[in-house]
Amino acid sequence: MTYDLAKWATEARKAAGMTQEDFALELGFSTKASVNAIEKGRNKPTFETMVKISEISGFPLPYQETFPKKLLPEDSDGLADDRVRFERLDVVAALGDGYINNEAVEVVDFVHVDKEWAREKLGGNLSRIQVITARGDSMQGTIEDGDVLFVDTSVHSFEGEGIYLLSFADGLKAKRLQASVGGGLLVISDNPLYRTETIEGEGLEKLTICGKVRGAWHLSGF
Repeated sequence: MTYDLAKWATEARKAAGMTQEDFALELGFSTKASVNAIEKGRNKPTFETMVKISEISGFPLPYQETFPKKLLPEDSDGLADDRVRFERLDVVAALGDGYINNEAVEVVDFVHVDKEWAREKLGGNLSRIQVITARGDSMQGTIEDGDVLFVDTSVHSFEGEGIYLLSFADGLKAKRLQASVGGGLLVISDNPLYRTETIEGEGLEKLTICGKVRGAWHLSGF
């Protein structure tokens, strides 16, 4: 399943009441040409850029807009009303070195979960949950290679210790964040074979939080 990302990006910018120049500045682009290329369909935004667009504009991600994560009644899929269906995107969060995702984000399949589990673990706003895939072993013991991650994309700042989806120059990573004594943030890998990093000062300003991981599941066949 694909979406008209050019139309979505244009509508999001207009909803924010911003020019292409202003939008480019907020997104960290050097010129409006990058925004224009997205809106004309010449370039497709990365998942990280799409999350930033949604955050800046308050406009829902296209997957959230066209397929709300509603509780499903009995339907053609044979799902009972105690299940919730989520779209899984072809987006990878690295559990080690960052992962550069393809520009064209697509829905690859669906994940069906228990309604009570979803409400307890994922919170009340299921429309903000995106399901992606984890790769690597740095969070081993908490998140395994191939697990699906339920990411709350409404979270864009540190709100206490937890596992967050982070965007770095080398791609997306899922790491545990914890406040440090000096006012910075500790970037922790739950696998003790990996060292803990500290982000302070200007590094905090450059840190991009794309969401908070609310849950992880291992599905056979991944």
